[in-house]
Amino acid sequence: MALVIALMAATAPPVEAQAAEGVTQFNRACGRCHPHGDEDTGPDIHGKNLSVEAMTKVIRQGTNKMRAITPTKLTDADLEHVIAYLRTLRAVR
Repeated sequence: MALVIALMAATAPPVEAQAAEGVTQFNRACGRCHPHGDEDTGPDIHGKNLSVEAMTKVIRQGTNKMRAITPTKLTDADLEHVIAYLRTLRAVR
């Protein structure tokens, strides 16, 4: 198991590349309501500092003010990139 994790880490794209791809995916899936992560239609997400689990739950299940974003709209791999981008906004820790 440790070997598998080490191999995955060695072949994973750098965090910067993930965040850059995350911008594209964020704009596609979230940008209509959060064009710059700022308060436009949806709330400002800068500095929310949610856990990855909490942010994933918000994204996948939605809230009373936000629709859920399903894996057919944002794949799990793309969601990982979005999370990497959200870390640059301090929306996720």
